Amino acid sequence: MDIQERVQALDTMTSKGEMLQCLADFYDENCTFTEAGTGDSRPSRQAQHDHLSGFFATLKGFNGATLHRSAASGDVSFSEWTFDMTAGDGSSIIWNEVLVRQWKDGKVVQEKFYNASS
Repeated sequence: MDIQERVQALDTMTSKGEMLQCLADFYDENCTFTEAGTGDSRPSRQAQHDHLSGFFATLKGFNGATLHRSAASGDVSFSEWTFDMTAGDGSSIIWNEVLVRQWKDGKVVQEKFYNASS
């Protein structure tokens, strides 16, 4: 499966809210995750899993994810998303985010998040 096919499969799962399963299926064990706006990073797939699990536990609901566009060139892919969630207190959380992924041997080895929700 080429990168474009992998990106499409990953984006399909993401749109269904299956982010934790995506980590297991598409990310290298030593993948690094960086939030561009803050510089915060997580050094492994397990660290990202723990981070997301903790975040999802605070939510009242995951209302959906809309993929606006994605592209792949060489070993890099880009996916632009809007995530719609409900916080534990009932308030709305809308994230507009671009995910830039570096691929190697069919797995994501580096992911960077660009958040445009402010």
